[in-house]
Amino acid sequence: MTPIINRPTALLLAGLAFSGHLLAEETGAPVAEPAPASMIDPAAIQSLERMGEYLRGLTAFSLRADDTVDEVLDSGQKIQLAKTVEIQARKPDRLRASVETDRKARELFYDGKHFTLLTPETGYYATVPAPSSIRELLDEIEVKYDIEFPLVDLFRWGENPEATAEIQEAMRVGTSRIGGQLADHYAFRQDGIDWQIWIAQGPAPLPLRYVIVTKDAPGEPQYMANLTWDTQARPDDAVFVFTPGKHHHASGIVEDSAPATSEE
Repeated sequence: MTPIINRPTALLLAGLAFSGHLLAEETGAPVAEPAPASMIDPAAIQSLERMGEYLRGLTAFSLRADDTVDEVLDSGQKIQLAKTVEIQARKPDRLRASVETDRKARELFYDGKHFTLLTPETGYYATVPAPSSIRELLDEIEVKYDIEFPLVDLFRWGENPEATAEIQEAMRVGTSRIGGQLADHYAFRQDGIDWQIWIAQGPAPLPLRYVIVTKDAPGEPQYMANLTWDTQARPDDAVFVFTPGKHHHASGIVEDSAPATSEE
């Protein structure tokens, strides 16, 4: 059963190569009983489903995510790290992402035939053959190379209709204004996770902000991302093609290894 939302270090709304989905099948944990209806506002669930349907219907877009995440030290002190992700997508077979953190940068290219991972600071890159669709690519690089594409959940949201069973509480908090847009603010609870989402009002129910608190992790770290969308973008083919220059150096991606793009 795929969860509605994953832990901050697994959600990857603005990161690379984390894992740790809350799957009962993976952990061996018992499947939670459905929450009482009184603790779940049906309108909140319907808003998530409407958002997922809209996201799946997008054929092209560009997106910027500005996020912060807590890193909890052994002493218990929280250190806040920042990250920026920019994505350009054109379905079914074009995808590009740039990730810049406090510590490093990464660029990812998918042109329908090849997937390339580039470290701009060093100039090292690795190119491997890729399947013929974004959906297949996301699965392949995760399984084969232990790389999760940034904001990967936005490409998969709502695919599993049983995922809402993971939600224990759901409510509408109110109306907010984010980047000049009115948004409906919702709060949800799952096992070990409290999370919030702000969904744009109107005909384009895009997620504009997430806040996720991992309750069962030491220090209860928080993750927050603000998303800025351009659904009218139609990137050219050249955007998705990596062409190495004189300062670039070919490398490789090791299969079945530790995460190739760890944020550690």
